[in-house]
Amino acid sequence: VFDTLDVSETTRREYAVRIRHFLRFTDTHGLNRNSYLEYKRYLQSCEMFSVSTKNKYLISAKVFLDGLYRVRLIPQKITDGVKGFRLHKKDGLTDEDIGKLQLYCSALEPTRANLRLRAIIALFLFQGLRQIEVVKLNVEDISFRDKVALIRGKGRDDKEPVYLHPSTVKVLREYLRLYRCREGALFRSDSNHCRGGRLTTKSVREIIKRTFHTLQIDGSAHGFRDYFITKLIKSYKGELLTVSKYSRHRSIQMLEVYNDEVIRQEDLPR
Repeated sequence: VFDTLDVSETTRREYAVRIRHFLRFTDTHGLNRNSYLEYKRYLQSCEMFSVSTKNKYLISAKVFLDGLYRVRLIPQKITDGVKGFRLHKKDGLTDEDIGKLQLYCSALEPTRANLRLRAIIALFLFQGLRQIEVVKLNVEDISFRDKVALIRGKGRDDKEPVYLHPSTVKVLREYLRLYRCREGALFRSDSNHCRGGRLTTKSVREIIKRTFHTLQIDGSAHGFRDYFITKLIKSYKGELLTVSKYSRHRSIQMLEVYNDEVIRQEDLPR
């Protein structure tokens, strides 16, 4: 079933792993017209899973069951009308936090480590990139002539162009002028045990964590993306399809969570 889907190989493997949980459920409870709803209720009772994890299992089951129906291995589509689990948006960064970061970064000496930090923050703040997208970037993915970065998005095999903000272009130029590397990983480790190797998402989180600790900012690296998306939703007044072009979400389900939070914050004074 998953081999017939037009998705990346990584996504296909993730579906194949997660569907085992649903198959074990059907081994015990059988497969009938209410199985998808019953599976959702079963997941709801699994306290060891986060809401995000429950949704991933539920989506895998939906894709699988819809695929079975598509190839006529089951007589009817049984996933209609069953909603996913409600996600709650974590708090992102504030305007005050961003102001602190901008002042801090502008005062840094132009060393390699400092320019690397500024470049990473620019990609988070002005481009809304995910952590995995930042660490996967190569030098050759950056085109200063076109002011574009080629990004391998979440669950995608091919790269897509993301147009760079002038501030991002400026700091990347400064970083690469000092870095003097023409190919390979854009961001590399300077630690003794893996010097020169590609930074990992864990390493990036630690770099941001140290910076936040210095500035007494209560947040995480993912807070940049929260901030980016919230700003987009406010700028485009809740036009989620437009926002999804820049946030590169395949589904607007997560954007609806951000939009609900923006509306709630605006309603609180009233």
